[in-house]
Amino acid sequence: METDLNFVGKNIRFFRRSRNWTLQQLASKIGIQEGPLGRIERGINLPSANVLYQLSNTLKVSIDALFAIEPCHAPVEGSIVDDVCFISVDSTSPSPPKSLLQACHDIMKAFHALEDICQVQKYAYLPLTIPFPPTYQGIEQLAVRVRKYLGLGDSVVFDNFELFENFGLRIILFPFTRGATEFNSISFYEPAFHNAFFFLNSKQNPEKQLFSLSEELGKLLVSNQIRLQNQPLFSENENNSENLRPINSTRAAKRFAATFLMPETAVRATVSQLGITKQGWSWELLLRIKHRFGVSTESFLYRLKELDLITQDISTNLGENIKDYYQKTRYKEPDSTRRILTPNGRFFDLLTTAENIIPYEQEIDDIKMMVRKIRIIKI
Repeated sequence: METDLNFVGKNIRFFRRSRNWTLQQLASKIGIQEGPLGRIERGINLPSANVLYQLSNTLKVSIDALFAIEPCHAPVEGSIVDDVCFISVDSTSPSPPKSLLQACHDIMKAFHALEDICQVQKYAYLPLTIPFPPTYQGIEQLAVRVRKYLGLGDSVVFDNFELFENFGLRIILFPFTRGATEFNSISFYEPAFHNAFFFLNSKQNPEKQLFSLSEELGKLLVSNQIRLQNQPLFSENENNSENLRPINSTRAAKRFAATFLMPETAVRATVSQLGITKQGWSWELLLRIKHRFGVSTESFLYRLKELDLITQDISTNLGENIKDYYQKTRYKEPDSTRRILTPNGRFFDLLTTAENIIPYEQEIDDIKMMVRKIRIIKI
């Protein structure tokens, strides 16, 4: 625990940056000069009672939040959107352990700091609030629309990490703590900038990382639609003509990921061009074709079943083979991994840029220490 109160200044700076305000803008809003506020943020001076009151009102946070050692610990469920910096995308799953939340929180603070130091845009170029019908078909249409926004059409992307980061989204891979082994990913929405943070467990193979990233994007789009409507989006008792289980948020996100990574048109075109019949699938052929889409064998087999491109008997046999292989190898991917992804590219690009900006040496050193502590992957 810190023995002084310089973290108060860090909290103020964190909340200011979360609202995309410059030091001058916040100083003007609370009625003091930029210099004194800068000294407060750097921990040289402590704010007076009047300044604390003005900061609390202007930033719309409590006095306790300004003095908290862990400010705005993401997320605060049930809070008003305007009063939190980050909102959990998936509030239906079990709450992640504090160690994982703390790591995510530290990374988000560091990311904000680097964006602020480098003076880059914090908004996402991809719309994250897109209306859609609450059906399986509606989810598939949503995935198609997102691909159009990204300029993909039906093409297959080699590096989705780079694609998402080029549209302003923040993606970080690091090894999740032992107490978070059940989590492959976790994400947070940032209302102030209509942007998001996606955290992926680096211990997973690239296929799982890719599916987790797409699934988290699906969760985000679903949760934002629920938040916009301020009422339940799906009905568990809903009947559908597809003879499928009633749709809910979890199934919707998985269907989004499958459609996003394996567009129906692209899968059907590949199968047709190779002349593969429903009865023509073999273990070797399944592995060869799934590599084209960069997904796991299990995910690709499931997609073939969704599109009725494989018989039930062959699907069952191949499914048993996959299950046996995963159990024997502790969920390694058959035929190894061919997809190469670029983890944490934007984060380290910003960090490298910020290193050359002289007034922020101490803050950069703190970020580097955090990187080593959390073991954020750099290639």
